[in-house]
Amino acid sequence: MKKETVLYALAIILVTSLDVFATDKSENSIANEKMLLLTKDGIEIGLQSYWYKYEEEVNGAFFMSNTGNKYGVSIAGTKSIGDNYYFIGNIRYATGDVEYKSASGTGDVSDNVGEGRLIVGNEVMVNNYLLSSYIGVGYRRLDNDLRDLGSGGYRRTSQYWYIPIGITHRFIVNDFSRVSTSIEYNYLAKGEQKSYLSDVGPAYARVFGDPVNKQKKGYGLHLNTAYEMKHWSLGTFLNYWKIGDSEINYYVDGATMYGVYEPKNVTTEFGIQVKYRF
Repeated sequence: MKKETVLYALAIILVTSLDVFATDKSENSIANEKMLLLTKDGIEIGLQSYWYKYEEEVNGAFFMSNTGNKYGVSIAGTKSIGDNYYFIGNIRYATGDVEYKSASGTGDVSDNVGEGRLIVGNEVMVNNYLLSSYIGVGYRRLDNDLRDLGSGGYRRTSQYWYIPIGITHRFIVNDFSRVSTSIEYNYLAKGEQKSYLSDVGPAYARVFGDPVNKQKKGYGLHLNTAYEMKHWSLGTFLNYWKIGDSEINYYVDGATMYGVYEPKNVTTEFGIQVKYRF
């Protein structure tokens, strides 16, 4: 059975459980499960399925892209401090084969992403809804393997260190559910692109080695909205990154000088996620 089929089956089971848990409650459990707006201590485990696209351009023209579906897992821990402050730490990992396209050809390559974040937030009640602002630190790593395309392919690793700054709006739907929406800006503090050109062959290894290009210009945006109950939530998310041209690394081979850089690029992720909280 393919991993995509297994993940879809799990997602269906989790979504179906939303209705089961919402309707099969004793009077005592109902009294204990009324939904609140304030952030509370807990741990969340989630499943994600999303569409992914990464595209580069050179001098305003298309250069290459990776497009496909990814499937992932996430875990988050929340610790509240008093009634108005909280910490959230979360990690996620996603994988999936994507279709590589460029002037040199097409083909499927493996593509994996990992991300970790730690944020601190402050929340206040405004009339009958809650507003929360937060800031933190984040790290994102993407690995793909162009060797899957055959001769001339090489591994690539992209790393972003960033500062997430966001705001969350939350309101009660009924006694047992609420809707939470977050809008976030990600300030790129540091970016690095490592290209393992030594994979191409000895000549490339001798001249270039495995260059690391620094990326200093760029930003990210994150939008998340979810229908939440005490234990279960179902939502959608959009992640967007726009990164400028990297710095140029220069290499000399005899009388010839080469410049290597990472072109400007855009990453888009759009998908659904189901989470269980305990």
